[in-house]
Amino acid sequence: MKLAKGTREVFDAESLVEEYLGPRKRGLRYAYPYYDGLVTNDDPDLLCTGDLLAPSLLGVHVDVDRMHTLTALTPLLQRALDKLPPGIELIEADEVTLDLVAALYDPLDDPDVSDRDVKGSLIAKVLHRKRPALVPLFDSKVRIFYQHEDCVPPSPRDGRSWRQYMGLLVRAMQYDLRENAEEFRRLAALVPQSGPPVTPLRMLDVVVWMSSAV
Repeated sequence: MKLAKGTREVFDAESLVEEYLGPRKRGLRYAYPYYDGLVTNDDPDLLCTGDLLAPSLLGVHVDVDRMHTLTALTPLLQRALDKLPPGIELIEADEVTLDLVAALYDPLDDPDVSDRDVKGSLIAKVLHRKRPALVPLFDSKVRIFYQHEDCVPPSPRDGRSWRQYMGLLVRAMQYDLRENAEEFRRLAALVPQSGPPVTPLRMLDVVVWMSSAV
């Protein structure tokens, strides 16, 4: 499977997915099914405080100070979330929708936001569960995986905004989903019937993250 717009090749994606989704011993467990199946307010359109704590299931430490920052950012995040069209998957999103996904991260570029202890990866882990087929997860492993001149180029010397970065990333991920659509359909068969569903976008994250972990 070629990903990151053809700049990376992942071998045996099936084994990586099976390892992530399958049962694991204590101390070795991954976030599935707990993060993906966490029930907060059961509303894909409305953020609540339970959603702000969900990233802890992906290994992110959400302490009191970060909770304070996330709570303060919630009205801005909710406003951006409200603009996303319902029922749209990243693979089919048009340019306007891709720009709206990138705009979810505008609060991180807002000079009026005083606390800076929240990064884009944490915002992604909060918002992904609300639109699991449209809003991607990412962290340092995903960032490094996609960083390439022909995919998501390194930041220029004068920097770039979070919106600019996410605009590049979501388009690269959309390309990967389209080019590997049949493979992701095949991987979907590995999702346990007793567990929460896994979207192709979430499956892409699993493949990228697990291939970067080995």
